[in-house]
Amino acid sequence: MAGTRKAAVAVVLAALALTATACNDNGSDGGNAAPAAPTTAAAATTAATQAAPPVKVSPAVFLEQVTKKTGAAKSAKVTEEISVGQVTMKGQGALGWSDGLEADLTMDLTGSPMAKALEPITGGPKVHYLYTADAMYMGLGGQMVQGGGPRWLRYSKEEMSKLSGGSTDQLQSADPVQGVRTLIATGKVTEVGQETVDGKAATHYSGELAVADLVKATGRGVTQEQADRLKQNLDKAGVASEQVDVWVDADQLVVKRTERADTKNGPVNIAVTYSDYGTPVIAATPGDFITLADLAKAGGTPAGS
Repeated sequence: MAGTRKAAVAVVLAALALTATACNDNGSDGGNAAPAAPTTAAAATTAATQAAPPVKVSPAVFLEQVTKKTGAAKSAKVTEEISVGQVTMKGQGALGWSDGLEADLTMDLTGSPMAKALEPITGGPKVHYLYTADAMYMGLGGQMVQGGGPRWLRYSKEEMSKLSGGSTDQLQSADPVQGVRTLIATGKVTEVGQETVDGKAATHYSGELAVADLVKATGRGVTQEQADRLKQNLDKAGVASEQVDVWVDADQLVVKRTERADTKNGPVNIAVTYSDYGTPVIAATPGDFITLADLAKAGGTPAGS
């Protein structure tokens, strides 16, 4: 059972890490020739107090405003669906980004090949994750807790990095601010138009991020370090380009984002919706957990492997 446990956990972490490679960047771009998005600013006429039509700005400039409003909200409820090749994961919970990323998420792997492999560890197809500032905790069930064993398995950031091929940013796939910044970094943002997301009116923005474009990204407010990091992640996943889409409501908050790319492990599709901005995120450190080192001492999974 130890071998199955190790393989299943590694697959989950690797899949989550792979989704992060497409959105692990910060940047800005204020000068795209594309359909304009309105701001709330207005110029007064010289003859009367009547307001003039709203001032127009480029989609990229407008999205910079969106990053500020969304960032200030600090947290939201999230629903996401991630597919990596033939593996599909659906999740829901709460995500916070006020001081790093923290989350309380439940991933449903029903119908995924991983579900059966994980069953001895989790007791079923649903997996409960807590992300704190320094670690990830995976809820245990089934054979793992028979006889009153610990209820959580803890991975430090270093252990997550080793198991997931060098990335510790598993939550980046759900971060709405990073998602918008990735779209801005494309340098090719367009306004698609008005659409409805979960019954709410929203404006759809779209762009394609190509690895080759990252050379120019440093001239659009992206630092060299950020561009290099994103390029390294994309290269590692075998991604030449990805499609990024964001939907923004009237309050300049992200209500949905999607990313699509072809990777060496198959196509990756990410769809995340956001609601209830400002919701509390419960990601306190569990007191009842076992570590990889503990498993090694007990004859289970070797420490750090």
